[in-house]
Amino acid sequence: MESALSGCPTPVLFLIHRRPQLTARTFAAIRQARPEHLLVAADGPEDDALCQETRRLVKEGVDWPCNVQTRFSSTRLGCRNAVSQALDWAFAEHERVIVLEDDCLPEPSFFRFCTDLLERYEDEERVMQICGSNLSGHAAQDGSSYYSSRFITIWGWASWRRGWKHYDVTMQRWMEQGASARLEAACKFQGEAAWRKGLYDDAATGAIDTWDIAWEFAQQECNGICLIPSVNLVSNLGWGLGATHTHDVHDSRACMKTSPMDFPLRHPCHLATYNQADRKYFNDYCRRPSLLIRLGRKIGRVLRGMLQ
Repeated sequence: MESALSGCPTPVLFLIHRRPQLTARTFAAIRQARPEHLLVAADGPEDDALCQETRRLVKEGVDWPCNVQTRFSSTRLGCRNAVSQALDWAFAEHERVIVLEDDCLPEPSFFRFCTDLLERYEDEERVMQICGSNLSGHAAQDGSSYYSSRFITIWGWASWRRGWKHYDVTMQRWMEQGASARLEAACKFQGEAAWRKGLYDDAATGAIDTWDIAWEFAQQECNGICLIPSVNLVSNLGWGLGATHTHDVHDSRACMKTSPMDFPLRHPCHLATYNQADRKYFNDYCRRPSLLIRLGRKIGRVLRGMLQ
């Protein structure tokens, strides 16, 4: 078994805001990977004490040979604008980038996994993203190190400038065309088209403050796929009251266990999407659960609260 990278050649974009404790944990993993290029993007406001503490611990913590670039906002931009602008900046600077947010703790082999696949699929236009999270719990059926999916995960990921050029945070193409036969044809599961339409509508109109739905839309428009590791390589630690979107600490995706990836990677013979894994992901995290399941979850949360 080969080891993970001792020095990551792929530029790493680190997205931070005002959570110094979470930032410190993820930054420790980045420091261990020793990337040659580190881009740090921080949302504001710059005069907030926690923002300043978070920025300082990263700036002062780089103790290895590294080209550091920073993009610190003086005002609060919010999730949608802060992240999308940071990604525009990163991909303007570099052809390929690994992306980590402050609450996404990577397993050490995550960096080599991304780097190896960024190299292998550099010219494969259909592959638009390398993911670090495996939320379906499925491994590739043929024993490969990863499988192809139509659903993106953003808790630790990587891509190329060639893919990011299709991104438009305003989702102008969706605003112009809306639901279409093309969308229906791209969806394979019952309820998926309606789910995507609602998601795209909310993102395009600003009803939800997020950047990633426009990225999901860009990949779907291009008939793109992402590559999911057969083991989970990133754990999202940022669940709770202080989170922007991930509030339920009892969610099955909260603080998931990670496992190391074996090298050299075992590559699949083809890139057909793994429909069984995609169906589980869609059923678990996308489609609205039945009333009975929602009631069961609510009762479970109440009981757990009483026991704490």
